[in-house]
Amino acid sequence: MVRPRPLALAVAFVLLALGGAWLVHRGASGETDEERIRKLILEAARAAEERRPRDAVLPLSERFSGGGLDRDGVRSLIALETLRGSWTSVTVAGMAVEVDGDRARAAFDLVAARGGARRTLADLWPAEANAFRVACELERERAGFRVVRGRWREVPLAEVLAGPPALEGAEGAGGPAPAR
Repeated sequence: MVRPRPLALAVAFVLLALGGAWLVHRGASGETDEERIRKLILEAARAAEERRPRDAVLPLSERFSGGGLDRDGVRSLIALETLRGSWTSVTVAGMAVEVDGDRARAAFDLVAARGGARRTLADLWPAEANAFRVACELERERAGFRVVRGRWREVPLAEVLAGPPALEGAEGAGGPAPAR
C-alpha cells in the first residue's frame, strides 16, 4: 500500500482551498452580480417585513451614509417603525440595477402596507400604504456588493404602479419621511 506523502497532501489541500475560494469569489451559484444585488435587496425587504431590523441592514456597508443616517441609524429607524406597527407587508415593486465592475447602482420602489392579509399593490388604497423611491450606490466589498450611499423619498402609490424607477445617482439629499 502506498501512503501519500505529507507534502503531497498539503499541496492537494491548498489547491482545493484555492479552488473553493475562486468558486466563492466567482459566485459558485452561477448568479451574475446583478442577480446577487437584486437578491440582496429582496432579502432586506423580507427581513423588514418579518420585523428583523438587524437583517434588514445587512446590505448596507459599514461606510453607509444616506438621508443623514449611517447604518445604525437606518437600523434604528426600521426598529422604531417595527415597534410602531407601521407595516404588515413590505414589497419591492420594480427594480433597476446597473453593474460597472466593482461599482453598481440600483433604484427600486418599496411599498410598506398596513392592514390584513397581503394584497396586490393595485388592491391597496393610498391610505393603506407608504411608497418610497430608493436610489443607491453599491461597491464590492469582501462580503460582496454593499450599499455605500443611498437616498429615498416618499412617492404616491400611483407613481409606483406606473412602473419601475429609472436609475439615477444616489448623491444629494434625501432621507426618511417625517414622522406622522
